[in-house]
This record gives sequence, C-alpha cells and structure tokens, in this order.
Amino acid sequence: MALLVGITLQTWSTVILPIGLAVYWFLWIIYARTLHPLATVPGPFWASISRTWMMYRMYRGDQEIVQRKLHEQYGPLLRVAPHEVQSNDPAEIAKIYSTQRPLEKTDFYSVFRAVAIPSRPDMFTSINEKEHAVYRKLVSGVYSMSNILKNEDSVDGCVTLFVERLRGFADRNEAFDFGLWLEMYTYDVIGAVFFGKQFGFLQDSHDHGNYIAAVHKAMPFLSFIAQAPSYARGVLMATAIFVPPLLKAIIAVDNIRKTALRETADAMRRSQEDTFKRHDMISLLTAIVHQKGETEGFTRNEVTNEMWTAVMAGADSTAIALRAIFYYLMKHPAVMKKVHDEIDYYTALGVLGYPVKYNDAVKLPYLTAVVKEAMRIFPSFQASMQRYAPPEGVKVAGVLIPAGYRIGMNPGCVQYSREIFGHDAYVFRPERWLESEERSRFMDRALINFGAGTRTCTGKHLAMVETYKITVEILRNFDVEMAHDEPWTTQNATFVMQDNVICRFKRRQIR
Repeated sequence: MALLVGITLQTWSTVILPIGLAVYWFLWIIYARTLHPLATVPGPFWASISRTWMMYRMYRGDQEIVQRKLHEQYGPLLRVAPHEVQSNDPAEIAKIYSTQRPLEKTDFYSVFRAVAIPSRPDMFTSINEKEHAVYRKLVSGVYSMSNILKNEDSVDGCVTLFVERLRGFADRNEAFDFGLWLEMYTYDVIGAVFFGKQFGFLQDSHDHGNYIAAVHKAMPFLSFIAQAPSYARGVLMATAIFVPPLLKAIIAVDNIRKTALRETADAMRRSQEDTFKRHDMISLLTAIVHQKGETEGFTRNEVTNEMWTAVMAGADSTAIALRAIFYYLMKHPAVMKKVHDEIDYYTALGVLGYPVKYNDAVKLPYLTAVVKEAMRIFPSFQASMQRYAPPEGVKVAGVLIPAGYRIGMNPGCVQYSREIFGHDAYVFRPERWLESEERSRFMDRALINFGAGTRTCTGKHLAMVETYKITVEILRNFDVEMAHDEPWTTQNATFVMQDNVICRFKRRQIR
C-alpha cells in the first residue's frame, strides 16, 4: 500500500502535474493570442501572456525607453500585459482621464500606501473616485498656490543655504554629486514647507536619516511589486526580509513614518498653544482636524499620511525635474548661454530680487521654455497611469477595451508625440514653446507629467516654486558644467532616478 501511494505521489509530481501545467499554458497562450478581447492589440509576445514582461522591464529600469520603441513599431495602442493596454496618443487624454466621468485607478497604486498608518488613502493612492473627490475637496486648499507662496520665505532659506554650499564647491574647484545635492535641497524644502523646519540635509551636508538612500532602494522594489499580479504581491513583499539592503531601506522608510507621527503630534499640541497662525502644511492640515475632523472623518492619522507622502514622493519627483533641467542645459551650451543672458538682463533691470521671487522668475520666457521642455522630454513619473475601463467599456484607437480591463498612458511616451511636438519631438529644443502662444497652449494640453484629469498632482505648485527659484539663483551665481564626458545613467522605478550628474561650479560675476 505504501509503495502504491509512493508511486502515485511520484507519478503526480513528475508526470501529471507537469503535463497539466503544460496543457494549461498551451491553452492559455492560444486563448490570449487569438480569443482574448485584447488579442487584436499589438505588442510583445511575452506581454500578451504574462505580467512578468512588465515586471522584467521594471527590474531592468528601462520601461519608458522600450515602450517608446514599441509604440514606434506597433502604433498608438500597445498591449503591455494580458489584460492591459497603453496609449501614447495625446488625443485620448481627455477620454482616459476624463474630468466628467473619471475612470477609477487600478490596484497598481495600492502598493505605495503607508499601510502602517491607519488612515484613509492619500490622493495618490486613493482608488475610489468618489472618495478621492471628497478627500481632495477637503484638503486641496492647503496645497493652493496662495498657501505655498505664504511659505516662500521658508523656501528662500533653503535656496540661500544651498547657494552658500555651492559657493564652497566652486571655491575649492571640487567635482561633486550635483544630482544628490539637488535632492537634498528638495528634501529640505519639504521639511521647511510641510513641517515648518528644514530636515538638515543642507545644513549638515549629508543624507539626513538616510532618507534618500532608503527611497532609492525602496522605490524600485515597490514598483516591481506594483507591476506583479495582486495574488503574488504578499509573497514578493515578504522576500524583503531576506535581502539585507532592502530590509535596511524598509527600516529607514519606516523612520520617515515615525518622523511624520512625531511631527503630527507636535503640531496637534502647538495648535492648542500657539497664539500666532502658522502657514506650514502640517499646521494647516491640523486646523482641518480641529474644524472639520469629526464631521469629515479627517483625523491626525490623515495628517500623518499626508506628511509621509510628501516626504516619500514630493522631494524625489522635484529633484528628478531639476536634474533634467540642468543636465540638458549642460549638454546644450547654446541654450545655457541664452538662459544666462536672460537672467542677467532681468537682473540688470532690477526685476529679479535676491533671492528671486517665484512670481518674478516665472515671467522669464526663455527660462519657462527650458523648464517646460525639460519636464516634457524627461518627466519625473514615467509609468502607465493605469485606470480600469468603465462598465460599458471604453473605445481607444478603435478598439473596445472591456469593463475592468486596464488602460493607461505613460508620460514618457505621450510627451514624445511628433504630431503634437513636431518632427524633432525626441530632441531637447526649448524654442518650440516660443513659436506662438497658440502652439504653446496646444502642446500644453499634451503634457501629463503632473498627471491628468481629476488626479493632477497636488504638489505641483510647490514643485514649480522651488524649481524656478533655485534654477534662477544657481544660473545667476554660477557657471555649471559636467565634470566628465559620460552621459547620466537612469533607472525607471515609476519615478525615473538619474545618477552620475557629477559637476564643477565656477562663480559668475552677477551683472
């Protein structure tokens, strides 16, 4: 009997199971390639039968590069997973990211939630569109441009200290990691504007709390998991405990959560004690707790979650944009000279103060063209902004995407459209934004680097303020050049991180 059982188990494990799996995959491949509702949508073979194609591209960190090539090969609609398609046609933006009947986000975003904070989802990770609308209405005023500009003095403190540190590098003629320092600047801006005090990156000249290293380790891992089937995510997440660098990063990320908890508790206490009104974000959010918390279900946990999200996503995304601006300027000396000349001209006229005010900097036409072009050609977020097709389905590029299937657009593909941006869309050319106001507005409608529809980034105003201010001050005070002839390296972890931006600075005579 025991022998019979042994033979049966052996037969099952060595014969029946492999045959069963082979038959299953054979039938699945036939179905996925011929009978599946998305079978007519072109794309790589492996993508049509498994999400592992997207996981592999995320692992390699090159999905936007590969997807641009595939769109060139296959056209505007691309099958990137068995149940998911991606469009690069700007004409589809209003349909996929409608403001009238918005499609719901997919569970891709859930991976980025702070699960250890028992709160409602923040505006980035919230999936339910109705819940998001209620939540956004509650907090959007906090992120308005008028509120951000009330904190402009706090940004000025970061700008002044950053320029001081850069003078040290210039005086020593020292090559340094400019890309890292740009990120330290954006983290300190988050600290100053959201928490009411700088974290200390610039003051101490190092990665405070290893926040940057932690985020750079955690984001590729989380992005890899976000592309996996939902049933596999728990197992993949658990593997982090067996990978020491990942475990270390997760611990450091948890320290960000602890900082958010501590600062929220301090803000709640201050709100009872302070006799003057503060304008930092944590104080404004705490005020919502006191004024509407009970009726709207907005508690200190929601405040903590907003703070955590600001640190995790707000600093890195702006640093990516700043690296892109300066990298493309350094690679295009003629463009750099035009920006220098424009800043010098308006400085001589007395238009630009010290440090420059955002409302003055944003009026510089060529600088604005440079900022737009850099953010167009290298958006911070370069993954598909996935949505579920509605119950009635949605027709894209003549193909009906059935209910529940995924449809999205990758800014790193859409913003290379030759139909919108011209035959040289793959080239960094700021002048395209100055050809006419009508053409500029036309191209503006195809920019989705800050999201689209009802889900535009609430941190956009702060990102633009800190970007314009530091860009003007650096270019007004310094000549900037790469310390080597090598290109930068990039890794797409949903947000595309750049490395090898090693620079030398030389003081300029302010005209």
